[in-house]
Amino acid sequence: MYIRQTLHWILLFILFHLSLLSIGMIDADIPLFPLLYIGMINAAMLSLFLIWDFFRGRNYRLEFMRTERIEETDTLPAPVTPCQKRLHAQLSVMRKYHNALLESESKKTEENLDELTRWIHDMKMPLTTMKLMIDDLDQPEKSRMEVEWLRLDAMLNDMLYEKRLTNLSKDLYIESVDINNVLSHTIRKLRTICIKKRIGFDIDLSLTHVETDLKWFSFMMDQIIGNSVKYSEDSDISINSYLEDGWPKLEITDAGRGMKAEDIPRIFEAGFTSTSDHGDREATGMGMYLTKEAANAMDIVIDVQSRYGEGTTIILTFPKKNEMQEVKTM
Repeated sequence: MYIRQTLHWILLFILFHLSLLSIGMIDADIPLFPLLYIGMINAAMLSLFLIWDFFRGRNYRLEFMRTERIEETDTLPAPVTPCQKRLHAQLSVMRKYHNALLESESKKTEENLDELTRWIHDMKMPLTTMKLMIDDLDQPEKSRMEVEWLRLDAMLNDMLYEKRLTNLSKDLYIESVDINNVLSHTIRKLRTICIKKRIGFDIDLSLTHVETDLKWFSFMMDQIIGNSVKYSEDSDISINSYLEDGWPKLEITDAGRGMKAEDIPRIFEAGFTSTSDHGDREATGMGMYLTKEAANAMDIVIDVQSRYGEGTTIILTFPKKNEMQEVKTM
């Protein structure tokens, strides 16, 4: 890089001294050897200058070449050469403009998210009224309406929790959570669909409590058990909790549709809905993505085991108590 920057000066120096030597060779009255001495002395002086100039701006050049983002330019060493000083001043102007633009866009995004949150909360009120009206209906209209109401409520919850992801670390409150209470709440919400699809639950909780965030853990259960119910029929869903080598684990197994091996690594990608049933209009591809993001924030490991056509097992491994203390204090 440095040689390319100074190449035109080096070529000019060579051309200048070649011209002097050419004149000395043409004009016999001009002695040639003194010109050679002058050229050699000037070449040595130029070499020393280039070496000095190279090393005095070397640190700045190296750090500049390693810089990948405009935000990193404020950590560059102090510029030395006039060219570096001009470049650094221009970078400062660009960084200030970039930061101002980011702040403006961040403010707009925050305003949009606040507006979306208000809209979701406003929608919750008529949803509550609709639920009361549905409860007064007779079967089978009640079951059909309740299924659609559950879908609408789930979609609104997904939108709300997706909005909360931006401040997830601030939204966490780690406490001792009763697993049975969370499961009961989730199953009650799905009871209409479960009755319609003849789905039961086999629950064995050797471990009754885990250290986690109640709200986000409940959301994770809604998503995982909701998927098990959605893709199962005329079968039982097994839910077990236990300790394994000191690690609290919660295992959810269904005998539903299952997943193909190539789909398993991608189920936590935002928007991914599977390759086997790509025409499923009910799938949004956001539920498991949000579940994974929440699990990462709470230091919960999710392991998925599935065979297409046979069912799926999802195992949640919670942090040990001493490690959960670190999550609490983050």
